[in-house]
Amino acid sequence: MFLLINKASGPSSHNIVAKLRGITSLKRIGHAGTLDPFAEGLLVIAIKRDSTKKLTNLLKLDKTYEATLKLGATTDTYDKTGTIKKGKEKNLNLTEIKKVLKSFEGDSLQTPPDYSAKKINGKKAYELARKGKTVNLQKQKITIDSIKLKKFDNKKQTLSIEVNCSSGTYIRSLAADIGKALGTGAYLTKLVRTRIGPFKLSSAIHLGKLNSKNWIKHTFNNLPKLKVKKRILVFGTFDKLHPGHKSFFNQALKLAEELYVILARDKNVKNLKGKTPHHSELKRVESIRKLNLTKQVNLGSENWINRYRIINKIKPDIIALGYDQKVNLTELRTKLEKYGLKPEIIRLKPHKPSVFKSSLIKS
Repeated sequence: MFLLINKASGPSSHNIVAKLRGITSLKRIGHAGTLDPFAEGLLVIAIKRDSTKKLTNLLKLDKTYEATLKLGATTDTYDKTGTIKKGKEKNLNLTEIKKVLKSFEGDSLQTPPDYSAKKINGKKAYELARKGKTVNLQKQKITIDSIKLKKFDNKKQTLSIEVNCSSGTYIRSLAADIGKALGTGAYLTKLVRTRIGPFKLSSAIHLGKLNSKNWIKHTFNNLPKLKVKKRILVFGTFDKLHPGHKSFFNQALKLAEELYVILARDKNVKNLKGKTPHHSELKRVESIRKLNLTKQVNLGSENWINRYRIINKIKPDIIALGYDQKVNLTELRTKLEKYGLKPEIIRLKPHKPSVFKSSLIKS
């Protein structure tokens, strides 16, 4: 069963799920994409195991948001819940604003907010940020299909926009980046999610209207045909990035729209090969990012359980292996099935292996 909820500003997505568990007396409930507590709008809820198992594809769906930005100031959280810092005053015109908005359309690399649930070495970024610790989050590839200017109030210095974007896009980060591009600074004062794939906010119900007797009347069982982007995952050391690696990535992108990379950590490489890579893990990550081919680059884990948790978060449709990558396929499939994952596993073709192989390249 599925349920469309119109979330109000205030409660977290987790709070909504907890209240629904109380209303339905069912524990197996999940959602297809978190909304920040201050944000409003559409939550797609899955109820019971048969439905929660289908959340994988729902999480990949494109989304639409309506956002209001306050210009001339910034906050540490990129929204109105943070500490406000005055920015620059600047007279803006519609032509300039539309030009800046247009520049954000298409594929790009976006840095998630420091105050986000993204994890760094097992800890949530916002937990580190609240303690005043440095947060270094990896950039991730996003796609913004369109940004429409809805309203510009020069007197109040507010900007209202509609954004159609890929999953994984942070509208808070987008607001901060728009503020930088305009030269004024900006932060979100309002955010409403109006669409997730084929599901629209207009079809959703407020939680306060549901009770133990009527909730089931608002559910549906059959999902419409979903248009989702295929995800392909590759993993390896990728030391001394060379044409062989680039061919590997490009082959992968012919099989799916989104490429995810899990990079072997320096310690893991040393344990396996007896020596550390020529380039450090951070340099290897940066080299891959600069290719602008990947949706996301993740550092692996020394712990096998955590490695599979990382894969589970990506939920790949395909796992692509190198021609010489030594992997126990039976073990890989068995461990993935524990998470309900059954990706296609394939091997990609080599590209001049007698020339382009890390162990053969000296410089």
